[in-house]
Amino acid sequence: MKRYKIISIIITLLMLISIGIFAMPILSQPTSVQPEGSMVVMPSPGIVWQDNFNPWNAPALPGGLIWLIYEPLALVNSLSGQTIPWLATNWTFTTGYVYLPNGTKVQTLALILYLRHDVYFTDGTPFNATAVWYTLALEQAYPQLGYSANQIANMTIINPYELEVVFKPGVTPMVLYTILEQWPVDPAQWGKIFPVEQLPNGTYLGLNKTGNPFTYPNTNPIGTGPYMLYSFSPQEIVLVANPHYWMPGEPRIKYLLYPSYPSNVQADTALNNGQITWAGLFEPNIQQQFVAKDPLHYHYYFAPGFPTMLTLNNLKWPLSDPVLRQAISLAINRTAIYYLGEYGYELPATTPLPLPPQQIQYLNSSVLQLAEQFAPSQGNVTAALQLLESHGYKLVNGQLIAPNGTAVPTMTIITVAGWTDWDADLTIIAQDLKQIGITVEVQTPPFTTWFNYMETGNYWMGLMWDLISGPTPIQPLSGYLYGYWNSPGNITPIGNSTYFNIERFNLSIIHPTFEQLVNWANGNFSINDNAYYSIVNKLAALWIKYMPSIALVYGAEWYEYVNNTVTGWPTQQNYYWPAPPWTSLPSTPLPVVLALHLVNQSVPEPWWYYTSQVPSSWYTSNDPFVYQTTTTTTTPSTTTSTSTTTTTTTSTTTSTTTTTTSTTTTSVSTTTSVSTSVSTTTATVTTTVSSSSNTALYVIIAVVIIVIIIAVVVLGLRRR
Repeated sequence: MKRYKIISIIITLLMLISIGIFAMPILSQPTSVQPEGSMVVMPSPGIVWQDNFNPWNAPALPGGLIWLIYEPLALVNSLSGQTIPWLATNWTFTTGYVYLPNGTKVQTLALILYLRHDVYFTDGTPFNATAVWYTLALEQAYPQLGYSANQIANMTIINPYELEVVFKPGVTPMVLYTILEQWPVDPAQWGKIFPVEQLPNGTYLGLNKTGNPFTYPNTNPIGTGPYMLYSFSPQEIVLVANPHYWMPGEPRIKYLLYPSYPSNVQADTALNNGQITWAGLFEPNIQQQFVAKDPLHYHYYFAPGFPTMLTLNNLKWPLSDPVLRQAISLAINRTAIYYLGEYGYELPATTPLPLPPQQIQYLNSSVLQLAEQFAPSQGNVTAALQLLESHGYKLVNGQLIAPNGTAVPTMTIITVAGWTDWDADLTIIAQDLKQIGITVEVQTPPFTTWFNYMETGNYWMGLMWDLISGPTPIQPLSGYLYGYWNSPGNITPIGNSTYFNIERFNLSIIHPTFEQLVNWANGNFSINDNAYYSIVNKLAALWIKYMPSIALVYGAEWYEYVNNTVTGWPTQQNYYWPAPPWTSLPSTPLPVVLALHLVNQSVPEPWWYYTSQVPSSWYTSNDPFVYQTTTTTTTPSTTTSTSTTTTTTTSTTTSTTTTTTSTTTTSVSTTTSVSTSVSTTTATVTTTVSSSSNTALYVIIAVVIIVIIIAVVVLGLRRR
């Protein structure tokens, strides 16, 4: 009996050992982890990502992401006016000539761009004057792309890194911002699909008669930026550092992860739980919900920026009446939006103008007083009704009746579902307008639907970010009224898609001298301060009179960051560049400056110095966050690329006028750029023991142990 107990104990021990051996492969399986040196970015929730990286038309992408793939000629801080040369190292205004159809030679403005050397697109194509020429030519051939469309008369490639751009008569020096904020695309990619020819008379002709670059679904973005597309899904986009980037040692964050969250609620939860490193989110009670969880590492700073605008579709009656638009501005309680909708983060706009607080100082006392009159902080329903009644409107049983005797119809006001602060703002606005007899239905469609409605004019009112921003008041004021988005007789009809005059403001109602005023403002950098202030105030007075859009609150530059592993963030004390990870238009501050300042403390060296430690699955798997079950040994990586590019990060270039030169228009057709090989950084990863061979070994050992157990049991029973 004693012997039987001993045998039983031995058998039990052997079985436990066997179970442990069987469990070893399971216990040794690695869990899914975020790669070392990566960072999770959340610019804005409520968007299901779409696989379209068209730089002219990609609304359903994380804000700011596309500007890390494509780069502009220069970076412009629209709040401070700081300009950083980027793909262009310098620029000079000069004088060019164009020929009118009757043969008359006319003097006009020209610009010479000096481009950076030793820059490559991620497919190996060199960046040069051909790339800039093609990008600008494409916009002339397909004006629906906007930006520089219809502004360029002809271009001449002086040498591979110098390009002269001759503008059409009437174009002013303000076009500089449009050109500098341009992102060149790879002509080797786009030119194959949308070839462009420059005719001898300077006309640019698109040779693809069936396609449209504005609607082209570009799933393979090729740029010069610090990041490349690694993987895409509707739920998450992953960017990877560009190993051929022209700034030596940059970027130092290997991966940027962009998850998709349906609304602020889920995104805020992820932020509060430490799952997001860099965010641009609205969050109620952020001090308690976010900062208090880890005050040492969880931070935010909501700097004031350009105002959030109530955009009015003035091609729809009765919003075509500027008096009604003025009354709407009077009735809105901006303080309620500030407290209830924006949780005290965004101060009430003190004027209906599209100017940030930093630019209000340009207004003289009389214009400022008038502007403030139309933006009472708590709304002024009485003043709104008095204004309407003085122009023939009547309030009958709570219903506003227009001067023609027709009841003002029920209108809609829209924004994006899941943008909880804006959703709340709309409810407040609807309540305010009800008091002056206007019934407004709040609609919160998904982002793509909302954007499509705004583009096509399928809306009455909509909440929108400030469409036009710039380092001086001239840009936003003239941009809405004339110039950037609209031009005389060029209002896109309802039902036709256009991003470039979403506010649908009909310029034909403006006084004929207005265009001359704007041209004078834009074209005379040499005018004295008093004259400049006078122009700004005249534009502001016209804005108040016609009210094309209405400022509500000064939009916070939503910005949260976690610095337990990543450092280099802008702070309130050192706000070296606007810090939100989102952006909407190229005239807004681009996140590339911030991205290139960030350093992961756990990986102090640029990522290619430690690629020998990166699992091979990160290069081969569609999911870079799951290790393959392998045991690896590595060999040191070798870096074969060198660069002598000097990086300029703080200088500001001032445009100057030089001696007159004439231009010769030549016939140029798009050719495929010659791709050159670019040296790469390599890492050798050798698999020594595969997971399958390990598993087989474990099985063999387990079988042997089981056989031994059975033999011992049988032997014990026989002896007994």
